[in-house]
Amino acid sequence: MEDKKISEAVELLFKGAKMLAYHCPQCNMPLFKYEDKVICPICKKEAEIIGEGKNAVVKLKDDEVEEGEDRTPEEPKVSVIKSETDIEATLKQAIQITVKRLVEISSEEKITIIKEYVEVITDLVNLLEKVRCLKI
Repeated sequence: MEDKKISEAVELLFKGAKMLAYHCPQCNMPLFKYEDKVICPICKKEAEIIGEGKNAVVKLKDDEVEEGEDRTPEEPKVSVIKSETDIEATLKQAIQITVKRLVEISSEEKITIIKEYVEVITDLVNLLEKVRCLKI
């Protein structure tokens, strides 16, 4: 997963979004539930999940927008990061949020979903280490 993709996902987590066990059919990024919408943080499209579990089908909602209607999911506001310390703090907070969510779902979800959370945490920790290595 690229750093930019992780950053987009982290921003949604900071805003209180919930990472789902389903992935975008277009870019394969985990989908998030934010303000009662299921969205892809990379494609910036709303998705629809039909069914449950392994039999679920994920479809991106069509791009047709009726006059006066805006289907673009509202993007969370990106806070200005002023220093490497801010980046570290942001990544640490993202790790804490993801670990907390992992603990919450660990007893009720399938191992594949838990594995996805662990992969996100691993990616965040690796990114944190890269930021620390950049310090002069």
